[in-house]
Amino acid sequence: MIPEVRTMLENSYGILERKLHDPSKAWDRLIEFIAVDNCAPLFFQLNHRFEWFFDDSQLAKDFMAVYDSKLLNSDYYDHLGEMYIEKLLSKSEVQRQGIYLTPMEVGSLMANITIEKTDQKVNILDPAVGSGRLLMAAHRQAPKARLFGVDTDLRLLRIAYANLAIHNIQGYLLHADSLRHEIDISTKAGRENWKYANNWYSQIDKLKVKSERIEPDLFTQ
Repeated sequence: MIPEVRTMLENSYGILERKLHDPSKAWDRLIEFIAVDNCAPLFFQLNHRFEWFFDDSQLAKDFMAVYDSKLLNSDYYDHLGEMYIEKLLSKSEVQRQGIYLTPMEVGSLMANITIEKTDQKVNILDPAVGSGRLLMAAHRQAPKARLFGVDTDLRLLRIAYANLAIHNIQGYLLHADSLRHEIDISTKAGRENWKYANNWYSQIDKLKVKSERIEPDLFTQ
């Protein structure tokens, strides 16, 4: 972990929070900016065109004086997930929602144990992807793997999207309930559902439910 990256993100978020006077909105703007900065095609998915940035020259100047994309790209660490828990959620909300981010070192250990180093195009699924830590670890073990992640928390899923984009990792992220919706790509319903992956806005109401509920786990195939 590079402390300067966290400081940069804290300062970037702080500029938006002071301007918008809304921690939640400031967070959403920060994640959108980072995601688009690292994955330009996402811009055309958004239902706005960054008016908050382009129409306020002082905000843009202050923000860009702090934000450092190259510094962000240099650190293979989930700073955004940590910031989300610390700045947007109270301890009671974390407990009530059952949010737990696997420590980065634990994620690396799990990937080392469960995934053999390979250059093959294996499929790797995390059915509760959160901010994408396990997929980041899996990518190091299998850089050519097809990565799939599912989560019911859209904000966490967007952080995962940003994390993968920051490090140029290709993956498929789906806003869904892995216990309820069909996510098995070997089934017709599963393949249909994955067509809605990598959509910035939720498409969960369009997903097909599974006929049998199977407890999922991180796996490769």
